[in-house]
Amino acid sequence: MNTTPAKGQRTLSSRNLFSYFLFLLLVLALWLAYRLVDPFLHTLILGAVFSAICYPLFLRCKTLLRGNAILAALLVLTGLVVCIVIPVCVFVALLIPQGMQTVTAINKWLSGGGPAALLSESNLKPWLEWVQVNLPFIDLGHINFQASLLELSRTAGQTLIQWGSYVLGNTMLFFLHFLLLLLVMFFMLKDGKRMVEGVKYLCPLREEQEDMIILGLRRVARAVLVGGLLVAVVQGVLGGIGMAIVGLPGMFWGTVMAFASLVPVVGTGLVWGPASIYLLLMGQWKGAVFLALWSSLVVAGADSILRPYFMRGSSGASVFYIFIFILGGLKAFGMAGIIYGPLILSFTMVMLTLYGEEYRDILAPRPLAAADPDACPAPLPPNRGGPETPGGNGPGN
Repeated sequence: MNTTPAKGQRTLSSRNLFSYFLFLLLVLALWLAYRLVDPFLHTLILGAVFSAICYPLFLRCKTLLRGNAILAALLVLTGLVVCIVIPVCVFVALLIPQGMQTVTAINKWLSGGGPAALLSESNLKPWLEWVQVNLPFIDLGHINFQASLLELSRTAGQTLIQWGSYVLGNTMLFFLHFLLLLLVMFFMLKDGKRMVEGVKYLCPLREEQEDMIILGLRRVARAVLVGGLLVAVVQGVLGGIGMAIVGLPGMFWGTVMAFASLVPVVGTGLVWGPASIYLLLMGQWKGAVFLALWSSLVVAGADSILRPYFMRGSSGASVFYIFIFILGGLKAFGMAGIIYGPLILSFTMVMLTLYGEEYRDILAPRPLAAADPDACPAPLPPNRGGPETPGGNGPGN
């Protein structure tokens, strides 16, 4: 009996082997490429995000320059440096001395027994007595407030010192990454359309699905960066003014409040809340009340007014989801998670939308558990297809 495989079977087996081997080489190439760009991955992603935001401006400049993409990209980057980077550098140059003084003072205060003196029994006793008189249902006998608050203040102070030392000690590294960011933006502005078309060509999705993903990510990136950062700057300026009025380093703590405002729900309360408590324990109750009112009314009011306007083009997700994704982004990616969190949330929502559209005939709406087990399911909407529900057996007939 002839057991030699037919020519067609041999050709099919060879083609399968070639496909598997090609796919293996592709995975290997992508893995090697990832290993090479991993040290600069955040910079590359941020460059792509900033390029997507600046791309409409690049197209206008390109039209004015009669199609010269190189000059248009250089003009956009020059405007970015002049209008944003130079003022930021001047601000940082003024901030560093005050930041170093503040970090040094906090370190000296921690090592010199400042928390113990601040949280001494004489300072805490009036407040504990007030709680016992006005809130008698709270049993304070088994709680060591002094030890707990002392440990909390030391931990918070050490964390602040570590953050400040990291920022001040890595200025040169930030500068190098910024130069790389400008280089990435230049090439992505100049050749971005061709890059996107190449990725779309390799993607097996339909063109409208690919466009939906790209537009969703671009919309959220613009809302998060432009809207979120502008609101953070306004809140930082207002918070710094309030801090300076009560005698605290306004520029330093205003900058900290600007970063804190990027965290949803709690926001600037992470800064002005402990600052108000500190002033209250120091006996400066007027400053504590003023800072609390200023921050809760003026600073938080600016957020309530400006954020809906600036972020009207965002994904429309619930604040709860944004909060969870930003916290998860901070945990997974550090400060870059403030940007990555909303982007990943937007990508997830777009993919769920595409999934729902692709399988809408299968994902027919189902009624909740009905009281009558024999009740017919609700009729399908006209645009979802499916069999029509008989009209004579429904509960309304």
